[in-house]
Amino acid sequence: MRSAVKGLIVTAAFIGPGTVTTASLVGAQLGYQLVWALLFALFATCVLQEMASRLGMASGQGLSQAILLQYSHPIYKWAVTVLICIAIGVGNAAYEGGNLTGAALGLSASFGGSIAIWASSLGTIAIALILSNKYNMIEGLLVTLVAIMSIVFISLMLVAGINGQLFWSGVTLEHGLFNNYTLLLAIVGTTIVPYNLFLHAGMSVKDHKANSHGKTETNAGLFASIGLGGLVTFAVMSSAATAFFATGIVMDRGNIASQLEPLLGNYASLFFALGLFAAGLTSAITAPLAASYALAGLFNWKSELSDWRFKAVSLLIIVAGILVSVSGAKPFLIIVVAQAANAILLPISAILLMMVCNNSGLMGQARNRYVSNTGGIVVVVTVLGLAGYKLFNLI
Repeated sequence: MRSAVKGLIVTAAFIGPGTVTTASLVGAQLGYQLVWALLFALFATCVLQEMASRLGMASGQGLSQAILLQYSHPIYKWAVTVLICIAIGVGNAAYEGGNLTGAALGLSASFGGSIAIWASSLGTIAIALILSNKYNMIEGLLVTLVAIMSIVFISLMLVAGINGQLFWSGVTLEHGLFNNYTLLLAIVGTTIVPYNLFLHAGMSVKDHKANSHGKTETNAGLFASIGLGGLVTFAVMSSAATAFFATGIVMDRGNIASQLEPLLGNYASLFFALGLFAAGLTSAITAPLAASYALAGLFNWKSELSDWRFKAVSLLIIVAGILVSVSGAKPFLIIVVAQAANAILLPISAILLMMVCNNSGLMGQARNRYVSNTGGIVVVVTVLGLAGYKLFNLI
C-alpha cells in the first residue's frame, strides 16, 4: 500500500498544469504525431524512477546525499552542491509559479475573479498544509486529488472520443516525425521530471530495506502509477486533437476549455477547471517537498516536515511561486519552454543517478544490473540526441 501511495505522489508531481498545457498544445497543433514521444517518456520515467526508489530503499540515502558521497574533494562537493541548489531551487520556484497560475486560470475562467487572487489562495492552502506537519494528511490529499484529476481528464477523452483515422495517421507518421522540436522536448520534459528523482528517493528512505520482495512491491505500484499518469496525458492530448487539430481551429488561452461546450454545454469550463485545479494543487505541494528533500540531502538536514529547515525550503518555494503567479506574466509560453529546457537538462540528473546506482559500496546487491544500465543509457543517449539537435538548430 505504501509503495502505491509513493507512486501516486510521483504521478501527482508530473501531471501539473504544465503537462495539461503541453499535452493540449501537442494535440491541437500536431494531433497524435507525438504519441511515440509520450511512450518513450513513460519508458524513461519508469527506468529512472525505479533507480531512484531502489537507491533510497537499499542505501538509506536520498539522491543528493548519494551524489555527494561520490566525491571526496571539497571543490567538487561544493560544485555539485551549487549545481543542485540552482537546478532544484530556482527550477522548482519557476514550476511552482506555473502550477499556481495554471490552476488559477481554470478557476478564474469558471468562477470569475482574478488569476492573482486565485493563485494566492491556492498558495495559501499549500502553505497551510505544509505548516500542518501532518505528512500523512498531505499524502492522502495528493492521492485523492490524483484520483479526481484522472477521472476528469480520462472522462474528457471518453466524452470527446478518439478520431481513429487521425490517430492512425499520427502514429504511422504520415505527417512526419519531427514537425516541432520544442513541443517534442516539452512532452518529454513534462513527463520525466528531474525533481521527481529527488522526491522519490527521499520518500523511499523511509522504507529503507533491500529484500527482493519489497523491491517487487515498489515496482508494481510505481509502474502502475506512471502508467496512470501517461493515460491522463494521452487523454488531454486526444481531447485537444479531436477538438482543434481535426477541425483546424486554433487553440488559445480563451478557448482551451470551450472545446468541450458542444459535448458538455455550460459545464465544459467547470469540468476543465476541476482538472486544472487538481493538477495545480497536487504539483503545488509536491514541487516544494521535492526541493526540500533535495536540499536536506545536500546539507544533512532531517528529511521530515518536523525539521524547520526542511519546512522553510518548501515555504520559500511556495512564496516564490505566488510572486511569479501574481506578476502578470503570461504562463503558456513560459511553461512549454520550461518543459523543453527540463528535457535538455535531464541527462545531467540521469547520469548522476546512474553513477550512484552503480556504486556497489553504496548499493550492495541492489546496484544496477545490465537491464537497468541498458535502459538508462538508451534514455540518456536519446534525450541528448534530441536536445543536441534542438540546440544545434538554435545556433
